[in-house]
Amino acid sequence: MNSHLLLDAEGHIVFLGSTFQIWSGYTGAELDGKLLQDHVSPKYAKQITGFLKHPQVNENLHFNRVPFFGKEGIIWVEIVLTHFPTPKDTPYQAMVSIRYAEGEAHSEINTVSKAHASFFAGHPFGIMHLNGEGRVTQINPQIKFDTGYNLTDLKREPLTTFISAKYHWQVLCEFLQAKLHGKASTFDIKVQTKKGQLLDVNFTIVPVVYHGETLEIYLVIKNIAQRIALQQNLKRLSIVADKASDGIAILDGDFAIEFVNNGFCQISGYTQKEAVGRRIGELLRMKQDGTVLAQKGREEILRGISIEEEIECYRKDGTIYWNLLKLTPIMNEHGQMEMCITIHTDVTEKKKAEMELRLLADDLYRQNKELQQFAYIVSHNMRSPVANIVGLANLLELFKDDAETQEQTLIELKKSVNNLDTVIKDLSYILTINNANKELLKEPVNFQDLLQHVLIDLQPQVIATDADIMVPAKALMLRTNRAYMHSIFYNLISNAIKYRSHQKPYIKIDFYPTEEHMVIYVADNGKGIDLKKHAHDLFKPYKRFDFKVEGKGLGLFLVKSHVEALGGHLTLKSELSKGSTFYIKLPFE
Repeated sequence: MNSHLLLDAEGHIVFLGSTFQIWSGYTGAELDGKLLQDHVSPKYAKQITGFLKHPQVNENLHFNRVPFFGKEGIIWVEIVLTHFPTPKDTPYQAMVSIRYAEGEAHSEINTVSKAHASFFAGHPFGIMHLNGEGRVTQINPQIKFDTGYNLTDLKREPLTTFISAKYHWQVLCEFLQAKLHGKASTFDIKVQTKKGQLLDVNFTIVPVVYHGETLEIYLVIKNIAQRIALQQNLKRLSIVADKASDGIAILDGDFAIEFVNNGFCQISGYTQKEAVGRRIGELLRMKQDGTVLAQKGREEILRGISIEEEIECYRKDGTIYWNLLKLTPIMNEHGQMEMCITIHTDVTEKKKAEMELRLLADDLYRQNKELQQFAYIVSHNMRSPVANIVGLANLLELFKDDAETQEQTLIELKKSVNNLDTVIKDLSYILTINNANKELLKEPVNFQDLLQHVLIDLQPQVIATDADIMVPAKALMLRTNRAYMHSIFYNLISNAIKYRSHQKPYIKIDFYPTEEHMVIYVADNGKGIDLKKHAHDLFKPYKRFDFKVEGKGLGLFLVKSHVEALGGHLTLKSELSKGSTFYIKLPFE
């Protein structure tokens, strides 16, 4: 289908048919008075101008396949211009007949046009389309987002108006290279935004060449303001970093080291040459899996979340140090981590001081708790014998002339004094244990040999009750305090026999290692303890739970005190009528 236009002597459009408006994309108002030459490449525009300046009646100018710049891009058309005689006052001088180029080429061009439209809409960088004369005909949304200009703004003024004056000459030279020689180029410049601010961009000129002629030009404009700012910051940072006492390591997006300062080398023991290119985890050699570089930590960093953590690390020479590690990811405009700045502070001395302070606080808390407990024991256990002594002393005073009463009172008085002496000795022993904990002598102890000595001491009870005691067959050597270990197992085995059920006593002693501890357990089939009722008082001194059996209530208190003095931990599992199992967890030394 043909479309028709009427032109004046210079090529201005004075009339256009409706068909032409449909396929070109322009309205009548948009083309009225516009030059036809502006919508074809310069090669054809020049021939059209010459044809109109030297009219010959009924002469034709025929172009078989011409790229026409429609509103949505290039349209391949066939153009025929014809002169015809007109009165002088008639505004038109030539008629133009335009129709689509047909066949395979037309279909191919339509496909390319659609691809260009998709390229424009979806590209993450700013895209401009320029016609053969260098005028902006189309922009994508990113151009307005980055610069603030819309298509009307960019059509109103020459493109150089929006480019910093410092780069005018460079842009013009590169544009001519693209226009005349079809040469693409890319370079960094500054453009002025609509708000008057200078913006760093990467400027890429891509000419579209057909049969040796540049038909149109695309400009790809990438906002690199963040990259330039980052480079400047890193330059300043590298100057500061070399003067910093803290270690600084800059990582790439894969956590490989790109830069380390002298502080990092001093802390880790690695040289810059040894560090660069390796992953940070290889150099830190964390004693335990720190969360900073574990999978969860990596995911947080990759999402732009900064992390700070104290971790134990190994230096190159194998010595351990505490590292306060701070990781700050640097993200690009697409939310991806481009690099990560890590700061390393040796906090070994601070950590030691904290640990010493914590131990001191724990010791003070323990001593205060023991003091309160001791005060309770003194007031509770000494009250009865002291009261008896005072009462008996008063009786001696009242019946000083009654020999028989005097004699009986003295007997009772002696019993009360002996009871008081026993309480004082028990309290003295408790104090001795607490004071001895700080300077405890430890030595290699054969566990099986120790158990044999305990069983020899308990032989009368074992024989009397026909107790069945199973000791571990495999050997175990412990570095510990022999006397405390003897007391622990003497009291546990003695209690298992003493608080037996109606069954024959069965006692099993065995051990197993964990990652950081040796666990020794003593299991029996005795009466058991109601933990729901007595758990709170289980290891307190002078606490008894079965008054049918003689005792003071100090056994479990001493066991727990000895275990904790050895740096261990004591726990109990027990059920009434089912027996008890004591677990002694001792640290490896």
